[in-house]
Amino acid sequence: MSSGRRSSRNVDLSIGCVTLFLLPFAGVGLFTAVMAVQRIAAGNSTEALFFGLFALTFGGVGIGGIGAVVAGRRTLKAQEALQASHPESPWLWRADWASGHITDSSRNTMIGAWLATLWNLIGWWPTGFLSARAALKEGKPAAFLGLLFPLVGVGLVVRAIRATLRHRRYGVSRLELATVPGIIGRSLIGMVRAPSSIQAAQGFDVTLTCVRRVTHGGGKQRSTSESVLWQDVQRVQGQPFRGPARMETHIPVAFRISGDAPSTDASNSANRVVWSLQVSADVPGVNYESCFDVPVFRTPASEQPLSPEETRLTEAADAVGYQQPADSRILVTATMRGTEILFPAARNLGAAVSLTVFLVLWLAGLGLQIYFGAPLIFPIVTALFAMLFLIAVLDLWLQVSRVTVNAGGVSWATGYVVPGRERTISAGEIADVTAAIGMQAGSSVYYDIVLVRKVGRKAKVGHSIRDKREAEWLAETIKRAMS
Repeated sequence: MSSGRRSSRNVDLSIGCVTLFLLPFAGVGLFTAVMAVQRIAAGNSTEALFFGLFALTFGGVGIGGIGAVVAGRRTLKAQEALQASHPESPWLWRADWASGHITDSSRNTMIGAWLATLWNLIGWWPTGFLSARAALKEGKPAAFLGLLFPLVGVGLVVRAIRATLRHRRYGVSRLELATVPGIIGRSLIGMVRAPSSIQAAQGFDVTLTCVRRVTHGGGKQRSTSESVLWQDVQRVQGQPFRGPARMETHIPVAFRISGDAPSTDASNSANRVVWSLQVSADVPGVNYESCFDVPVFRTPASEQPLSPEETRLTEAADAVGYQQPADSRILVTATMRGTEILFPAARNLGAAVSLTVFLVLWLAGLGLQIYFGAPLIFPIVTALFAMLFLIAVLDLWLQVSRVTVNAGGVSWATGYVVPGRERTISAGEIADVTAAIGMQAGSSVYYDIVLVRKVGRKAKVGHSIRDKREAEWLAETIKRAMS
């Protein structure tokens, strides 16, 4: 009882702190709303517009936030009771996880996109306007840098419009889990029900991802970084289905989860492990996208083998019987020396182009710093990072690797445009050949082929493979060629 009372007091204290934080926003919102009404009455429409925007932004954050806090108090109390009732089963602490019926984040994404747009409009468009006026009237070209913030706002508007169109067209999708929770070492199985008839000629890309989110610093220095710990991607076909109210599209979900993957962990808000399921499809007009937070945990069942039904549903995740995609640029051939795998240059054009564009923009920023006479430390740091980005761009465009495998071992050579000096590891030194996550670009990961030595450091013989299935198949090809 004492522990429960302390926990309840902690909830009330947290609610009180959040409410106190939001009160100034609500006060500013009410004050500027009164000022807007006064300006309208005086016929000053320009100032009325500015005050109205401030009232909408700050009042929405303050009053809306306080309303959300008050409404969420019961939810916090209920969650506290669930945690006390099921201390060893964290997936039962959320009602949607416990029921196995999880709605996607499309509505929240749309609302968040518009809030970010509104905040940019209030916070940075006036700055951009005043900067441009100073640049034109006072001859201060550096002030034009203030226009970057309104330009970011244009991108936010486009993002918000796209999120709105997507939400209006596809509504809110629901994931119905057959396995609650998803079990480390076994599987996550379910069905996504999209409340719309979706004609996806190329099928649906279904991605299960485990991410570690680490928060650094606080206040204005607060930042969050993400690193992908585990990921699997499948392409499946959706099935049309006539629901009770409308046509639906059912998208099957069946993943085998490796035994070394980490469990969902939200015990430390600054260092969390989260699992998410993303479903997307190229559709004329507005592409379909949905995202779900899913529970994946290690349980006593993790040590048990897959059931026949789990095996049947997840057999597509097995590399056995895999056929290399026809459009893959990685070449596997038989030569006099054995099996040869060639990783050609520029085999990931999307990543190469994206990083090149980013590098160009980064260099443009460096040029602006030099042109406007920024303190020396800024262009130096920017130039150092530019060198790192340049190396990555050269790797994506020019690096070539050639791997030769036979019963004697594995030889590989890497270089720009043509392979360089060859290195060899004998078969007796190799304990395993694996596909491991290497480069990460946003939420997309690229895999490396790694030779695990019985003694000594691992050796990377192939890199930047976008398709996990292909990476696993290449690792199996190397092992078969050695045997």
